[in-house]
Amino acid sequence: MIRKNKLPEVEPVHLKPINGIRPGVFILIGIIIIILAAFFILCVLPGLVSKNSYVRFSIPTSDTAIYMDGVYLGSSEGSIYRIPSGEHEFSFTISGADAGSIGARIPRRIFFTLFSHKPAVISFNPENSIEIESTVRERFVSSIASRSKVLTYSERYNYPPLFQSFAKNAAVLGFDDISAEWLYGMMHITSETIYADYLAAREILLGSSTGFESEESLALDARLSALFSSAEESTGSDSTSYTLSSPRYSDGFYLFDDSSITMGGKRSLSYPEINESSVTIDVPAFSIAAHPVSEYEYALFVDENPYWSASNREKLIEDGMVDENYLKGTALSVSVISTRPVRNISVHAAEAYCRWLSEKTGNEYSLPTEAQWYRAALSASDKPYSTSLVVVDNDLSSPSGMMGQLWEFTSTPYIPLSRISDYETAIELGKSYPYDDAVVKGGSYLNALDEITIDTVGAMPKNMCSETAGFRVVRK
Repeated sequence: MIRKNKLPEVEPVHLKPINGIRPGVFILIGIIIIILAAFFILCVLPGLVSKNSYVRFSIPTSDTAIYMDGVYLGSSEGSIYRIPSGEHEFSFTISGADAGSIGARIPRRIFFTLFSHKPAVISFNPENSIEIESTVRERFVSSIASRSKVLTYSERYNYPPLFQSFAKNAAVLGFDDISAEWLYGMMHITSETIYADYLAAREILLGSSTGFESEESLALDARLSALFSSAEESTGSDSTSYTLSSPRYSDGFYLFDDSSITMGGKRSLSYPEINESSVTIDVPAFSIAAHPVSEYEYALFVDENPYWSASNREKLIEDGMVDENYLKGTALSVSVISTRPVRNISVHAAEAYCRWLSEKTGNEYSLPTEAQWYRAALSASDKPYSTSLVVVDNDLSSPSGMMGQLWEFTSTPYIPLSRISDYETAIELGKSYPYDDAVVKGGSYLNALDEITIDTVGAMPKNMCSETAGFRVVRK
C-alpha cells in the first residue's frame, strides 16, 4: 500500500492591482487591442493605403473596347479592372467605331479590400449609328475571310466567336438586315469550330428582329449540315464531254464565242475537296492573250509608272500592294525584248498593269475570270503540260502554256464554299467584300504533272509575289 504524502500548505499568489485596475482587466484590454490592431491591419489599412478600386463594365455589345481618360483599358468581355478611385471619363468603341462616352465617379472602398474585390458596376448602352453599323459589318466579313484559312484551331491558336459577336451586335444594335454578310460568312465555314460558332449565332438571331436568312442561306445551311456530318457524301456531277467551237486567233489574242461550261466534277462532300466540285456557268464572248505577259511588256508599264518599279519596293510593301519578293530575280528592260513571262509580281500589280493597258490602248483589259481561264484551257486540252518557264508552241489553234509554265492569276475571289453555294452569288459577294485571296489556275513548271489538272483550284493573297506565278490578260 502506497502511503500518501501530505503536501505542505502554500499561500495563494495574488497579482497586485496597477493603478487600482485589476490585472484581469489589463489582459482583456490587451486582447481587445490585439484584435483591433489585427482588424485594422487586415481590414482597414489596405483600403487606406491603396488609392485604387475595382470596376466591371456592363455592356450588351461584343467587340467593345474601353478607354479611360483617353487610354485603352481593355474589352467589355466580363473582365474586372483595378483603377484609381475618383472621377474618370470612359469612352467606348465597337469594332473600332466610336460608340460614345460617359463620366463616372469610382468610389474608394476602405473596408475588407484585402479579402473582397467586389467591383463597382458601370453600365453603358450604346446606340447604333451609321459608322458603327458599317464598321461592325466590315469587321465581320474581313475577319471571317481571314480565319477561314485555318482548318484546325487549338488552345494555343484559338478562334474568336466571330459569328456570335456579329449576331449579338446586330441584335442589340437593331440592324434591320444582315443577310448579305451572313451568307458571305457561311461561305467561309471551313472547320467544325467555325460551324459550331455559326450554329450558336443562328440561335441568337432567331430570337431577334434582325433579318438574316435568305433562300440562298437556307439552301447552304442544309449543305453545311451534310458537310459537317459523319456521313460520307459526294457533291457535283461527273465530268462533262464538250462540243465547243474553236477560238479564232487575231493579233496575239484568241476570241471565244458565248458558251456554257461545267468546271469540276463529282467530289467528296468535304473541304477542301469541294473546291473541285462541278458548277455550270455561262461564259460571254471574250478574247484572251496567247501568252502570259512578258518581262518586256511589264517593263513598258513600269517605265511609265515608276510607282511600280523595283526601286519603290518598300513603299509598295507599306501600301500592301506587294511583298518582299516583288520583281526579285527579274531584270526588266525596255531596250532588250524579253519574251520570258514576268514573275514575282502580285495580283494588285497585275490589275494595275491591266488598267494602264486599257488607258493606253482604249480597249478594256482585265485579268481573266476563273471561268474564262477554264474555257481557254479546255481549248488547249490536247497540249502537253509545260515543264519549263519558256514555252515553245507552234500550234496556233489555242493559247499556249495554259497548263504548267506559271500559275496564272484570275480576277475571281477565292470563296471556300462557292462550289456548294450559288457560285455566281458567291463571286459577286467576293467582289463586294475584297478580303479574299485570288483564284490561281494551271500549276507551274515546278509542279508534278500528276498533281495538277484543269480543275485544280489554287489561291494566293493579292499582295503575294511568287517566282512560279504570272498572268495573262483578257480583252472585251
